[in-house]
Amino acid sequence: MSGEVIEVTLDTRGQKCPQPFVEMVKVFMKTTGRVRVRVITDDEACLKFIPDYGRDLDFELVNVEEGQGYYVIVMGRSS
Repeated sequence: MSGEVIEVTLDTRGQKCPQPFVEMVKVFMKTTGRVRVRVITDDEACLKFIPDYGRDLDFELVNVEEGQGYYVIVMGRSS
């Protein structure tokens, strides 16, 4: 199943950065292969922190969405 992508959603509302980033990295460390993590956060600082530091770890920014009072940051790993 080489084309399969594991998708995980983390609802980290109420947590301040860098905690949502730490939780996201834990998911990537526990999984192998193609992974996509959706981080739901209400901390605006995560909008820059997660993509910037995620790239340092070879994760890619897939998408950012804004909801009512929260953000969804989607980061991925291709292998």
